[in-house]
Amino acid sequence: CNGLSANSTIETCNGCNCFDDGWMDQHRRDHPDQPMLFTENWGWFQPWGQALGIRTPQDLSYSAGEWFAGGGAYLSYYMWHGGNHYGRT
Repeated sequence: CNGLSANSTIETCNGCNCFDDGWMDQHRRDHPDQPMLFTENWGWFQPWGQALGIRTPQDLSYSAGEWFAGGGAYLSYYMWHGGNHYGRT
């Protein structure tokens, strides 16, 4: 994700907004034959030792709308709240 990968791996985007940060444009240039997959739209994400960043529902939904309007094919919602599926399997 967002870096080097094996030849048969589909590149995916993980982050808070894969449209605004230019990921989609780069993906189109580097991998024109691959779908655009947004696997982690971080709702709240806390790298070790950093402050907790919480996004508003409006910001999350806006980034999802931008993603699909920009040609995105898939968006995973599991990172919007908690980043796991505990209690859902």
